Amino acid sequence: MVKRTRYLKFFIFLFVSIVCTRRAADIDPTTLSYHLPSDPIVLNPVISEDAYSSAIQSRIFESLVERDPKTLNFRGLIAEKWTISADKLVYTFQLRKNVFFHDNTPVLAEDVLYSFNMLMDDKIPNAHKKVYYKDVSSLTSTDTHTVIFRMKKPYAFALEHLGGFEIIPKHIYSVGNFMTDERNFRAPVGSGPYRFVEWKSGMRVVLDRFEKYWGKKPDIRRIEYQIIKNDAVALQALKKGDIDSYNLKPLQWTRQTNSEKFKRQFYKIKYLSPSYRYIGYNMRMPPFNDRRVRVAMAHLMDLEKIRKTILEGLAEITTGPFLPQSLQYNKALKPLEYNPQKALSLLKEAGYTPNERGILSKNGKPLEIELMVPAVGGFYDQFISIIKEDFYKAGIQIQIRKLEFQTLVEKVNQRDFQAVMLGWSSGIESDPYQLWHTSQKATGHNFTGFGNSESDALIEKARLTFNADERNKLYHRFHKIVYHEQPYTFLYTGYALIALNKRFTNVNVYPAGLDMLEWKITLK
Repeated sequence: MVKRTRYLKFFIFLFVSIVCTRRAADIDPTTLSYHLPSDPIVLNPVISEDAYSSAIQSRIFESLVERDPKTLNFRGLIAEKWTISADKLVYTFQLRKNVFFHDNTPVLAEDVLYSFNMLMDDKIPNAHKKVYYKDVSSLTSTDTHTVIFRMKKPYAFALEHLGGFEIIPKHIYSVGNFMTDERNFRAPVGSGPYRFVEWKSGMRVVLDRFEKYWGKKPDIRRIEYQIIKNDAVALQALKKGDIDSYNLKPLQWTRQTNSEKFKRQFYKIKYLSPSYRYIGYNMRMPPFNDRRVRVAMAHLMDLEKIRKTILEGLAEITTGPFLPQSLQYNKALKPLEYNPQKALSLLKEAGYTPNERGILSKNGKPLEIELMVPAVGGFYDQFISIIKEDFYKAGIQIQIRKLEFQTLVEKVNQRDFQAVMLGWSSGIESDPYQLWHTSQKATGHNFTGFGNSESDALIEKARLTFNADERNKLYHRFHKIVYHEQPYTFLYTGYALIALNKRFTNVNVYPAGLDMLEWKITLK
């Protein structure tokens, strides 16, 4: 599934799958049934920040432009063409005249202005999105189908973001209170190729093809996101035909889906996913306000063992804040080795020594770490079982706190955590401002509290650097600073391991992943 969103997203599992209550024979053959392991949090693109919501919204809403999944070049969606001034300060978009919202009203310039104004409204809690537009001085329209952005200063990713936010209909979302009316969060209306039908919490979200869509209508008439929390149940639902697509877990990929029957019925599609996992530390308070402790954490995690066992070798250990398949990533940096002795030496330097029970302590206080994780089991439980034992051997006690995903994200956003295990998904190229600039410590996604004048300067200079090679040199230096400071223990980027029913054809893997809008259906 190709994500059109331009923002980094929290995720548990990137490709997202409830117990199916209907048999395959009862499902329309023109329906594509996806698996989601959890409900989306909110179906409102102005506010949402999780990958589950984004996966669904990417079908309902459209932006002015998007990146072509095959070439990664920009192509028009709601905007049929655009111009950029020579000084990179003025961006003019011409809207198509045949684009309609799902209630059959036309998409006009006033909807673009309204969407942007809501995105930037101080009362809307979405600091993680506002950062990309901080240098916009104005957005105006000269007629019903022309919008003009003016910038205070050039921004290397301006087209990506000015053209990348989702357009919502003013005549619907401006009625009532935007932040309190439930329909604004559970009954989305957009202009994309699919329109919202229903959301039954804990069961499914259903979309139907929008017959008045301006572009080429996809073969798939209905999309159902079936919510199945248990991995084994989800795999069985796939094999029975109750769902069509499921992101396999590594063990399922290597050992449970190799039969000839499975291979006849399903594609097995593998590519490095645009995401990475990490454990993030709250650097505002002990013990993680000490760099030596953060580095010690990395040396206590046997990531190669985890990669080979739990992940069946289907992952790449990462070292920093960019995707390893991107040119932004500094490939000269190697993962910190698993070395408990080095970790203990660093902790000793930081003032921690074993007490009479062998527990590391400082000033009489044991080194105890509360690690928050999503309450979904699976990989998290397996990972915890390995690191908890290794940390215990080193004299460190880890307390695991399992929380529902929405609650966990709320606590992170409130800075109410000590350590948290999560992941980020993004585009192949990203602007680290949102996650790492010091201006984002209070309310943005820089929840660890990382940053200094040098890292800020590199982020800011890169935003002004339009030459990709020069910009990536800045990012390599920034990557090195993050690597040295270890605000996260960077874990790995996994492979997307997708099983898809072979009744769908014209399935291609592109640099940006899969594009289901081009899939064809074989009807028997």
